[in-house]
Amino acid sequence: MPKKQVFIIYMFVLIYVSILCGCSQEGDLSFDVSYTIDANMDPEARSMTYTETIEIVNTGSGSTKELYFHIYGNKFKGLRQVEDGDITVLSVQDSKGNTLQWQREQEGVLYRVELAQELKPRQSVELTFDCEVLIPDLERMYGVSRDGDVQLPMFSLQLAIYDKDGWDTDPLSENGDGRYGTAADYDLTIRVPETYILTCNGDELSRETSDGITTYSYRAENRRDIVVFACKDYVLLERTVGHTTILGYFNETVNGVTPQGMDKVMDCAAFSLEYFNTIFVEYPYDTLVVTNAALGTNFSPNMEYSGLVTIVFMNGQSDELEIKTFHEVAHQWFYGLVGNDENQEPWLDEGFAEFAAGLCLDAADNTDYPYWELKAIAANGVAKEKVNVPSDEASVYQWVIYDKSAMFLKTLMDTVGQEKFLSILSDYCQKYMYDIATTEDFLEILYMGTDADLSDIVTEYIK
Repeated sequence: MPKKQVFIIYMFVLIYVSILCGCSQEGDLSFDVSYTIDANMDPEARSMTYTETIEIVNTGSGSTKELYFHIYGNKFKGLRQVEDGDITVLSVQDSKGNTLQWQREQEGVLYRVELAQELKPRQSVELTFDCEVLIPDLERMYGVSRDGDVQLPMFSLQLAIYDKDGWDTDPLSENGDGRYGTAADYDLTIRVPETYILTCNGDELSRETSDGITTYSYRAENRRDIVVFACKDYVLLERTVGHTTILGYFNETVNGVTPQGMDKVMDCAAFSLEYFNTIFVEYPYDTLVVTNAALGTNFSPNMEYSGLVTIVFMNGQSDELEIKTFHEVAHQWFYGLVGNDENQEPWLDEGFAEFAAGLCLDAADNTDYPYWELKAIAANGVAKEKVNVPSDEASVYQWVIYDKSAMFLKTLMDTVGQEKFLSILSDYCQKYMYDIATTEDFLEILYMGTDADLSDIVTEYIK
């Protein structure tokens, strides 16, 4: 028999056997996911317990008998190199009452769960995790602050993404945020002593107090994470932009937080939200939470979550509060609405947010701060670097991923014209809203939106 016929028969048999076995082929697993969390927090005891029920529907063409989950909050345990401050899974069951086998990996950042039976196309499975949280001193953005605030971002389990390379099980980078997750729906019920006030990135549905305990209920639709903060004494400010209410929760005891600073941040949040609504795509959520970053044993950065941002008030200079707020609000579009792999292509959220902050400064007529000049200087310092590199490969993370990436986008805009380039960005946001985008996806939208020859620019900046 000719070799060509033998090869064809071999490939046919291989594909047929794979189908019979229900084996997962590359890129053929995808899921719809929803999360329901019931939690009890005791800030004084630095502990929380929660039950998380995850409903998973296999919308792909392949089958699998194992699922992977991230607990991104445990990343900060690894940074601390201490024993306390862990989020631990105690047990896993499915809806049929089967106790499932699971394995903890990468210091609890990753969990692998073995299902009782294969999850086939169009089938669903419901898993219930019992978990406990030991809340440590705050370092970066997770734990109990010097002022007694509790920040618990990304404390829950999230189904890992299955992409063309299979399950996302890569260790998190030491640089950047490292998140990589689909948009999903979250329902959260959480009880806390009535002396504490909670804020969350979801919409508050109810708040009831009985016997010294307040029960909060939240709903967060199409979010990439769930976040809970607790404080004994928040000042609440509000602004309204379109259908969105901006809720400002500020702790006046934190160093640097002033009434003037709070108003400045709220005004900047409102200005940037309205501006980005017009140039990208309208912000879909009814609320956006803005709060001050708590102070920890090391430092607490400005940070973005899906529907909530934190701002550092250590330096009360007007320009810095303005730029910080513009950048973090821009992340509501780039990472929040348009997702990306923050380990492998961090420029797609940080670079876009930094570029958007510069646009917002220009729209606000802030001509006193040399924003683009400083970006150009930093970009020249890493002239030979490409922007679409993994977090760990950038020689100077800030200069490459933030500054040079922003200059790449500005160079494209200056070449094709601002109106056309913003139209391209709007198309990009609309196509990948609630989805995951890659560098190739962005370039495809870019090339479709202009006839300009951008090959030299792209070659200069893109690997």
